[in-house]
Amino acid sequence: MKYLIKIAVVSLVATSIILTSFTATAVSELEKKTTQSTILASTSQQESSKTTEVANKNADEKIKRDDSVETDIIVASKSSDKALEGKKESESNDDDYVFCIGDCDGEEHQSHNCDEDDEKCEKFEELHRLVHNRRDGFYVDVSAVSSSGDDYTFTDNVDTESEFDVVISYRVQLLGLFIESPGISTRRIQGMYSMPAWGVNFYNSEDYSFDMFYQYSTRGIEGLEGIQTRNEDERAGLRMTGFYENSQLQMIYSPVSRNSEGSDGVEASISYSYNLQYRNINFYTNLGLQYRSKEVTPYGMQTWVEDDLSTSAGISYSAEVGVEYPLTTDWVIGSYVGYNALSDRSLVVRQDTVENGVRGGLLLTFVF
Repeated sequence: MKYLIKIAVVSLVATSIILTSFTATAVSELEKKTTQSTILASTSQQESSKTTEVANKNADEKIKRDDSVETDIIVASKSSDKALEGKKESESNDDDYVFCIGDCDGEEHQSHNCDEDDEKCEKFEELHRLVHNRRDGFYVDVSAVSSSGDDYTFTDNVDTESEFDVVISYRVQLLGLFIESPGISTRRIQGMYSMPAWGVNFYNSEDYSFDMFYQYSTRGIEGLEGIQTRNEDERAGLRMTGFYENSQLQMIYSPVSRNSEGSDGVEASISYSYNLQYRNINFYTNLGLQYRSKEVTPYGMQTWVEDDLSTSAGISYSAEVGVEYPLTTDWVIGSYVGYNALSDRSLVVRQDTVENGVRGGLLLTFVF
């Protein structure tokens, strides 16, 4: 009996120890799991917080972009509205006039439009042409010219020996007032019958130019003076020049002379120049005719000679061809050949066998 009681007591003690040990172990494992759960929850919360921050940043950037786009749209809308308003205002102003002094965008020479009955606009147009002249500026070059051929400057003076000249050609214009001295280097742009002169360019458009001029010399063009039809006295008159795509037309009418005899006479001419560009080489051709009445005193004579010849007897003809090649931006080399047929009146005055002449040469030009 005692043995059974001891066994029972020992069993109870062992059972208590086992239960106590199992309970402690269970509690320890529960605490570990609780700690791990807490750590995982904390980590997940941090990651969730970071994700929330990134999402907020992306949302803010999107909002900013949307605001920027919206601002651009507003600005573009405002600009479009302003453009439409400006266009409407411009269209409404076109009914009146548009005036501009200086370089105007999209305009070549005429910087305003006028209605036929708009006197105010026409006054602005006259003022514009007075203040802004498209031909204002200057051109200067120096040429070394070597020429040979006929020379019938005076009666019975026919000379084929070569000549050498250094020539300064220029044109200076300010506010329409100009002074010019044409040379062989500017033959294709200043006309065949223009002489050294000063004057005023009183009308100028994109295609036409009108000048009043007064000659200060009748020496002619160096290199061609041997075959040119020249006058003893300086003359004054009107000159019209037409500018086209590759050509130029010039007409001169001179009813005034410095002839002390009081016989001015009439001199008129027309010349046409055509230019052809092939790569860097420029070819040009000049054609012209000139009329001089019997009152116009020829070069080398003091008085004019009375005759009964017809009007056509005072017409002479001229032709020239030339070529130019730029060596650099400043140096140009060229050559030319000129022909002139004297008028019947000139043949009567000369009383020799000279009827026409040919002269040509080479030139080297420095352009300033």
